[in-house]
Amino acid sequence: MIVDKIIIQDLEIHARHGVLSQEKELGQLFIISLEIGANLEVAGQSDNLTQTIHYGDICRDVEAAMKAVNFNLIEAAAFHIIKILFRDYPLIDSVKVILKKPWAPIAKHLGYVAVEMERTRKGSEGF
Repeated sequence: MIVDKIIIQDLEIHARHGVLSQEKELGQLFIISLEIGANLEVAGQSDNLTQTIHYGDICRDVEAAMKAVNFNLIEAAAFHIIKILFRDYPLIDSVKVILKKPWAPIAKHLGYVAVEMERTRKGSEGF
C-alpha cells in the first residue's frame, strides 16, 4: 500500500459560492486544504518534476475550478474539486479536500464552517 502524499494547506481563494444572493454577487474567502495520495517513488528517485504532480498546477487548477462554477453548497464545490483533480491528474490515487468558509453568514461567532470529503480513484462511484 502506497501512503505518499502531497499536502497543500490553506490555499486562499476568493469565489462566489453560497445560497444567499450577496454571497454570489460579492463573493467571499474560501480556504482549501488538500491531501493528494499518489505513488511518489519515481519522482523521489529521479528528482524530475515531470514525474510527479506539480503542486503549483494543482493550486492554479483548484482556483480555476472554484471560480468556474458558482455553487449553492460548499459540499458541491468540494466534490467539483475532486472530480477535476481525478480528471486532469492520472497519477492521483486519492484526494481529501477540506473546504473552509470562514465568513459564513451565520449570526454566531465562529472560526469557520467546513466540509471534508475524501475519495479514492478505485472503488468510488464515477472515479
